[in-house]
Amino acid sequence: MSLVLALVLWLGDVRVRSDVVDDEATRRALTVRAGASADAWSIDVDDGSAPSEVRATLRHRGGREVQRSFVLASATTEERSRELAAALALVIEQQAPIDAAPPTASLQTAVRDPIGWLAVGARLGAGRPADVDGGATLRGGARWRYVQVVGSWASVHSRRDRLAVDGVRVGGGAAFGGSVGPWWIGGQVLPQLQWLFVRDRGRARGVTATTELAALAQLRTHGVWLGLRAGLELATPPVRLLGADDALRFGRARFVLGVEIGLQLPPERRASKAPRGRRSAAWTPAPPRSRT
Repeated sequence: MSLVLALVLWLGDVRVRSDVVDDEATRRALTVRAGASADAWSIDVDDGSAPSEVRATLRHRGGREVQRSFVLASATTEERSRELAAALALVIEQQAPIDAAPPTASLQTAVRDPIGWLAVGARLGAGRPADVDGGATLRGGARWRYVQVVGSWASVHSRRDRLAVDGVRVGGGAAFGGSVGPWWIGGQVLPQLQWLFVRDRGRARGVTATTELAALAQLRTHGVWLGLRAGLELATPPVRLLGADDALRFGRARFVLGVEIGLQLPPERRASKAPRGRRSAAWTPAPPRSRT
């Protein structure tokens, strides 16, 4: 007998020993209103002291027991059964452990959507000897919290007397860092291929490789992207350009400085205020009065 009682308590059930309500109708309505929460409760319904009153004893599978009396005002048995189910569902909801800790937000292990950016700027390189070169840059990338992927296009221009060098660089790399206030501070590794075109009394061209190792600082404000980088440019191999009377040398390691300004992609949008409207009134029937 004790085993049967324990099984009933575990599965949850509604047992009605009163003619005021119907057990099956009460059970169906309680399932609709309380859902799976009702499965943890075993409920006994008996007659109360008044003709339209019932007394309910709710036993939780965890050992709690709650008793409530309800005065049902509906006219038919079906309506009173639904009325009782609404009251029982409210009691079950109120008996949820109030000291239970709210579900904490899980750590965001998923990768967030990146912030895209596109910027134009200028770069300046110098070595030893100080054969300076410079040019325009077009750079873009996608930034996550600690990592960026960066793509770069840059022009190359240098000159000494009649010897002139023009070229273009294309490359891609990565930057690693993090936010410091409104700034993103990190370091960048950017391998590049460069095509150089030499003009003197004759013409020549060639392809070399460089790798830019630079500290990177970026500021994003109101959708505008500002960037500054400084570091070293490693040439593999070093470049020596000889003209009829002059020479230009781009050594193995050169100092590089770059600045840029651009836009966030997609553009940053400000949240618009929702238009004010009239609140619509909602009517919810009140549960029957309960007496403990």
